[in-house]
Amino acid sequence: MNMNKRVAIGVIGLLTWGTVTMAQSLQDARKAVTAEQFQKAKSIFNNLITTQATNAENYYYFGDLYLQLNNPDSAKIIFNKGIAANPKFSLNYIGLGATDLFAKNVSAAQANFAKATADMKKKDYKEFIYIGKAYTYEGSQDLDKAFEWFNKAKENGEKDPELHIAMANAYKAQKKNSEAADAYRAAKGYQADLLIVDVNVGEIWTQAYNFELAETTLNGVIQKDPNFGPAYRALAENYYRWASQFPAKRPELLPKAKDMYSKYLDLTDRSADSRYRYLIFLLNATDWATLEKEAKSFISQYGSNPEYKLAERFLGYAASENGNSDLAIETLSKFQNSIDKSRLIATDFVFLGRAYQSKKQDSLAINSYLKAYELDTTNTEVLGIIAKAYFVAKKYGKAAQFYEKISKQPKASFTDWFYLGYSNYFYYAIELANKQPQDAVQIKKTLLLADSAFTYVAEKAKNADAYLYLARVEYYLDPTDAEQKGVKAYDKYIELTLAKQTASPPVALTERDKTNLVEAYSYNGGYYITKDKAKAKEYFDKALAIDPGNAKIQDALKALKAS
Repeated sequence: MNMNKRVAIGVIGLLTWGTVTMAQSLQDARKAVTAEQFQKAKSIFNNLITTQATNAENYYYFGDLYLQLNNPDSAKIIFNKGIAANPKFSLNYIGLGATDLFAKNVSAAQANFAKATADMKKKDYKEFIYIGKAYTYEGSQDLDKAFEWFNKAKENGEKDPELHIAMANAYKAQKKNSEAADAYRAAKGYQADLLIVDVNVGEIWTQAYNFELAETTLNGVIQKDPNFGPAYRALAENYYRWASQFPAKRPELLPKAKDMYSKYLDLTDRSADSRYRYLIFLLNATDWATLEKEAKSFISQYGSNPEYKLAERFLGYAASENGNSDLAIETLSKFQNSIDKSRLIATDFVFLGRAYQSKKQDSLAINSYLKAYELDTTNTEVLGIIAKAYFVAKKYGKAAQFYEKISKQPKASFTDWFYLGYSNYFYYAIELANKQPQDAVQIKKTLLLADSAFTYVAEKAKNADAYLYLARVEYYLDPTDAEQKGVKAYDKYIELTLAKQTASPPVALTERDKTNLVEAYSYNGGYYITKDKAKAKEYFDKALAIDPGNAKIQDALKALKAS
């Protein structure tokens, strides 16, 4: 699933769009957000909207903080207060539109964006930047749409570093690292003191597996400002990723990662928000054992606060991965039943399904996977999970349906295609062939689907097993093998299997190989027994050399000799 996303990809720029009299106080709040001192930022914002209740700009940036923390419900309350304070201030309508996107209400979002842009003057462009950013949060992400708005902002905002930062963040989320780096450089060309830009560049190097350069870049930020927390967080993430790629370095790198994250927590006052961010860090690092422990502790302290509802998601994921299936089922079921349905994502049901599957509760597992697919029909990983779950549960007809969906995806693998054939093969052999009365039309359709899938893998991948099953399918389609399709498939199986012995280095035949070779030689010998006795004897002799005690082959050779 690109299933392990960060809470938000948006990074608030350091420039203030507001009145001169409010710049310093609002600037302090926004700097605190950039430094990921979220509790401090909330305190400043709360003071601002209390002491200057009619300044609608304060409400927008306060609400935007909640969007970054993936809390659209709180954000929506604040944006509405901002609109009430000053209905003519455009940005709160953009914020409200972003919460609509979280709720998957695109038409409502577009209506709010239209309100925000209705009174724009010819040289205005800021609204375009913020509408673009509305499409970049985790719960609202549509990066192609974001770039449509960023491009609109370019005409008048080309020299605004905030535009380039927003574009760079979106490129970074798309893993277009070169484009992101160029956009960050452009931002620094207009404002050189943007430490958060250097942190993001370091994160790009981490994404590109250039861990040494990431380390150098991030240490450079710390040299400029030893109290800038995000640099320590990014360093911790870099060390975790580095350790995962080079296990031999884990004893050296993991202590560094934990030390860096401890410093990050210290710089953010170990507040609820920074501890919550730590859970997300552990999720991204796939440190499931630590995540389960920390999430339990966090929920025990802050679980009643709806701002941190997603901590239940993190605990459920970790428990599922750690094999603590009962806790995973309990936690994820509670989470799914108590959160707004618009905030559920496919992986919520995938992890629940895995927990059910580990307890051999296949029907409940499959139901969960199907719900995941309903939420994201483009997710081929979920399709594969469903198909495999059906196959394991021996529901081969259903498995075949989902493998067929997978086979139509651009990145379908040879394994996917093989299992499409495999599922149809067993659907026939286990179910359709034993059903009375038999459905001849369905049987032929199923076998032809298997034939097509196995043929694709056999010819494209030169796969011996695909030829083996193709031969079996050809027999079921035409026991007379009038076109020698079965014979030819078995011959290819024999060729590819024997080639293992002459490979470099050579590979010994397994017992399974030998059993299947006997099957192939015996079938082809039987085919030629009335057509070419010499060829039939050659095949039977090869089968008997592998299995000297096989009575059926011995009888076939006696019959040949007698005839």
